[in-house]
Amino acid sequence: MSITIGICAYNEGWNIGNLLDNVLHQQGIPPDAEVITVCSGCKDNTPNVVRNFEQRDPRVRLIEEPVRLGKAAAVSRILSEARGDQIIFVSADVTPEPDCLMSLVRTMADPKVGISCGRPEPIQRGRRLVSAIVKTLWGFHNWQLEKLNHAGLLMHASEVFCIRRGIVKQIPRTIVNDDAYLAVKAKSHGYRIKYLRNSQVQVFGPQTIGDYLKQRRRIIAGHYQVRSATGKFSQYLFYSLISRPNLTLKLLTGYFAARREFAGLAAAALIEVVANLLAVSDMIRRKSYAIWSISTTTKTANVL
Repeated sequence: MSITIGICAYNEGWNIGNLLDNVLHQQGIPPDAEVITVCSGCKDNTPNVVRNFEQRDPRVRLIEEPVRLGKAAAVSRILSEARGDQIIFVSADVTPEPDCLMSLVRTMADPKVGISCGRPEPIQRGRRLVSAIVKTLWGFHNWQLEKLNHAGLLMHASEVFCIRRGIVKQIPRTIVNDDAYLAVKAKSHGYRIKYLRNSQVQVFGPQTIGDYLKQRRRIIAGHYQVRSATGKFSQYLFYSLISRPNLTLKLLTGYFAARREFAGLAAAALIEVVANLLAVSDMIRRKSYAIWSISTTTKTANVL
């Protein structure tokens, strides 16, 4: 199967070089793979870093947009220009573990699978409370994906995923949660979504309560966008509590009984309520997140 790897980047100079080096030299991608990086309205050295890789490796292709158009536009650009049968989307601010990408591709050998997705693992850093909240959120996120995967109910993707070319040709420019939108569309076409626990990427979570709340507010608003655009929610927690209360409560109690992350749970639950209220307010006011404000403490490898 031919492969395209798509990366959407806005001011990712701090990580894009490490990511491209990882993709090209640590993932075992074939010589005929292509790596498309869309740099949209970057104000830093991101395009120059990608251009240097492009000059040294024919698999790399830079698409530079002078004006920031938003991630959804970049995703659509990759979907429309990809030559690969399988398109792997990897966030520009993560670090994949070895064999992460190719394990996703191998799963796509099953023609019934439309999307395969990996496991984001947050890098523990920053103040204890924020670190505990981030660990709790991503921990339950991964626990939920794994359990729903086994039950055949998964309708979500993650920070790294592989999709068959042709399932979706473009996504609306207003969409924030591109992974959730693509997962819902793939499911509506009758495809399965598979979660691979061992396909891991390291993610840099927010290091302040303000950035965490900003990020959650945007993501939750994004779930409402997906619902408005497709008529369906993905694995949005509050909706799951309403639509599948028994299963969702079983997942919640099972996770916290196993992990006992009670301090993170209390703080995360409080912030989640606030973030949901703010997201609903944003939807009522028709606030656009097509070009969103960056949570700056996620865009650095340093501990602040």
